[in-house]
Amino acid sequence: MEEGKSTHDLSPARAQLPRWMPLALLWAERAVFFVVGVLLFLAALALAGRSLQLLAGLLSGSVSDTVSSTAQFLDMILLILMIVEIAYTVSLSLRGAMLRAQPFLIVGLIAVIRRVLVLTVQEVRDRGAATGPWVSRPNIELGALALVVMVFVVAIYLLRNHEPMHEG
Repeated sequence: MEEGKSTHDLSPARAQLPRWMPLALLWAERAVFFVVGVLLFLAALALAGRSLQLLAGLLSGSVSDTVSSTAQFLDMILLILMIVEIAYTVSLSLRGAMLRAQPFLIVGLIAVIRRVLVLTVQEVRDRGAATGPWVSRPNIELGALALVVMVFVVAIYLLRNHEPMHEG
């Protein structure tokens, strides 16, 4: 190999590309991230409005199934938290910051907690209707989800203690 040439030199076809193309792609990427971020925040606001309606129903006492309505409210709040965390990650991308694993782990943790909430409400309803075996499918799933929660928490803890503190 000749001195001064690297193995990563551009091929003749790539050398013919106009210089503005990478910049145009960067701006297109940022435009898509911007639109996605705005849509995520709008979705979070719409869900927040819906959760206020659910909360008003709970506070007024007009809800017949309080357990189910409370679970639905909490599920909505956790969904809003997931959307906001994803939107935060999108905004980091817009600022050119390096993406980190921690926000994705937090979204995963919230998603697992949402599933635990749904399973618990179903289990409470089912237990009231009939008695079944202690080791049921929902109980096994709850156990597996508890393990997943522990793994996420340990991963988040390790990342917090080993990542630099600046946001980029």
